[in-house]
Amino acid sequence: MAVLKKFLFVFMIMVVNKFTIGYVPKQLLLSVYYESKCPDSKKFILNQLMPAMRLLPNNIILQLVPFGKAKSIDQGYRGFECQHGPSECLGNMIQSCALKLMQGKTDLQKTKYVACEMETYAAADGNLSCVQQANVDPDLVNQCIETGQGTELQLDAEFLTGLISPKFIPTVTIDGIFNQQIQDHAQIDLIGTLCSILKETKKCAQHYNSMALRYVLV
Repeated sequence: MAVLKKFLFVFMIMVVNKFTIGYVPKQLLLSVYYESKCPDSKKFILNQLMPAMRLLPNNIILQLVPFGKAKSIDQGYRGFECQHGPSECLGNMIQSCALKLMQGKTDLQKTKYVACEMETYAAADGNLSCVQQANVDPDLVNQCIETGQGTELQLDAEFLTGLISPKFIPTVTIDGIFNQQIQDHAQIDLIGTLCSILKETKKCAQHYNSMALRYVLV
């Protein structure tokens, strides 16, 4: 854990230095802190994150952190308390395990998996249908939970979430930095928020040209 904290500290210094010299990135680290049964998380992932990942799969490095306002009890030995009840804790853990098992898959594939979970609340009901649709072995997910790996993954998620202490779920950060203006804008126009940083990225230009054309034709 100490090594992780040191890495994150050095990484954030690099990010701050990068932005102060006017650097325009080609890729952004987008972190999304959410909960498996949160209506606001569901709305954001389906209406904002999914379209953004479809448009900008090569410009976003995605970090999905399913934990939100949950709390561990006795460092996870007695489980977790979650904002929307015990079923949300189960949903968070299943998603943590599935996402860990999807390390070799693309961020767009991971987003599609999470979108399935948020749309159906399957994992929160103990249903692994979204896991199966993502071509992840359900037995490996069950093994992850039964061996305690799922608890460890949720403790990692708790640590990462604690670094930003979100007041609202879902919360987003870009390149490890929380900015309230970016947070507010991302909830209603994530693509616009990302494109304002990516500047003249071809996909962003095409997106806005298409929007302008539709407006003219109306």
